[in-house]
Amino acid sequence: EISTAMESIAMESIAMMTPEQRQKFMEEAIERATPEERKQIAAQQEQMQREIEQASPEQRQQMVGQARMMSEMGHFCKSLQREGVDIDRPLGSVDVLASMAECPTFESLTTAIKSLDAEMQKRLVRSFITMEQALLTHGTEADAAALRGLKTKPEKKRPLLLLLWVLYKHKVPAAVELDERMCHFMEQSKRFATQLFMRSQMALPQQRRVQQTLAVARTAALFVNELWSHEDAECLERMKEILAPPGEAGLPYPKLALMARTVKTLELEEAAAGEIEASRDTPAVCLPGQSISVQVRLQRLHAGSGAGTGLLDNQLNPQGILEAYWLYVEGHMPHGTPNALLAAKPLTVTDLAVTDLTATVTFDAPKEAAEYDLTVHITSTSVVGCNYELALSFKVEDDDVPALE
Repeated sequence: EISTAMESIAMESIAMMTPEQRQKFMEEAIERATPEERKQIAAQQEQMQREIEQASPEQRQQMVGQARMMSEMGHFCKSLQREGVDIDRPLGSVDVLASMAECPTFESLTTAIKSLDAEMQKRLVRSFITMEQALLTHGTEADAAALRGLKTKPEKKRPLLLLLWVLYKHKVPAAVELDERMCHFMEQSKRFATQLFMRSQMALPQQRRVQQTLAVARTAALFVNELWSHEDAECLERMKEILAPPGEAGLPYPKLALMARTVKTLELEEAAAGEIEASRDTPAVCLPGQSISVQVRLQRLHAGSGAGTGLLDNQLNPQGILEAYWLYVEGHMPHGTPNALLAAKPLTVTDLAVTDLTATVTFDAPKEAAEYDLTVHITSTSVVGCNYELALSFKVEDDDVPALE
């Protein structure tokens, strides 16, 4: 099962490449491969060809759909990448959704509009213009500024407007009256974006880009709940109603407290590290190359509340997950080099009485003596407003013991 999971992650990572990047990757992989590994690659390609030939029309259609989604992910992730001095600037919802709007799938929107008669085209264009004006007027300051600053052609901006409208449609429901065709465009856009969010949340951490991973996770929570902000009081109230609709059994809105520390891995293994509270403000000190751990505890201050057990659906939720969070550990790099995502781990809740979620991330310390900074991030891809971070550090000191002669 572990081997299958690792293969799945590897395939998702390859899926995020453009066709040119995938070809280069495969060529380099074959070049590095041993004669035995090359035989295995050839056998795998032959097996894939046989599976395609033996597949039913329905299975081939599914294969085509998966290949198309892999290509879309490549375009999306490439568009999200940024180069330059501001490489670790946080990304917002507009950045994420604008990158999605660059996917080839949305070219069909332009084609669909151009296929209509002139009067219908004018009506749709007016709807998009009104929609953009409403978003600039009612959007958050950050979203409005980002939308205003986009330099792109109108036909390239329209998919973005549809995706942003999913977030804001409950805030300004009367600002734009969408006809049946516009509603169809929006629902199609929402369906595609949902698939892309689900796949990219699993695959994006493999690129180790921190801000892209965080932004996609946070925007996904907004998108799935059709809300526009993680801080707006109205959004938080709506989120509580989504979790527990009035008059119905539901889930409590999470109240969380994050604790974390750096500690030498050997101390954890020998049970000599003590409790996390005792040293959470003290950076670990280690030798070059020594194993370091980041120990994390997420306290569920709302434990025991809610009636989630009655909401479980064995078909839709066979794992019985009632709450889920992502733990990301960010390693800070020198200026000009992107910070690195050191780890991405899911934290799940299947029992509402559980008070603590814990995780440990282990890695080897750098070879150079210095103090190194980390940031622990907790976020939810399904609940708005659950974003926490904590700054940590550890020190690497040279071994001053002279070498034996």
